[in-house]
Amino acid sequence: MNARTYRLLINLGASQARKRLKGHGFGVKRIETAGKGQAVVTHTATGRHLEELRALLSDVLQDPDEPPPVDSTDPR
Repeated sequence: MNARTYRLLINLGASQARKRLKGHGFGVKRIETAGKGQAVVTHTATGRHLEELRALLSDVLQDPDEPPPVDSTDPR
C-alpha cells in the first residue's frame, strides 16, 4: 500500500515547527528546512486531521492551497 504524501510550506523555522507539532501526530512524516525561517512539512493527513494540522499552522502557512500529492517513492 502506497501512502500519498503531501507538503505544506510554512513561514517558521524547522526547529520551531518540530516543537509546535510535537505530540500531535496528524500523519507528519518529516519536517525539513526550506531556507531561513521556512520549513516544509511532509505529511499524510487527510480529512479532519488535515483540517486540524492546518489550524495548528494557520498563522504560518505560506500557501493556503494544498500542492498535489507527492509519490512516496520519490527520493526527496
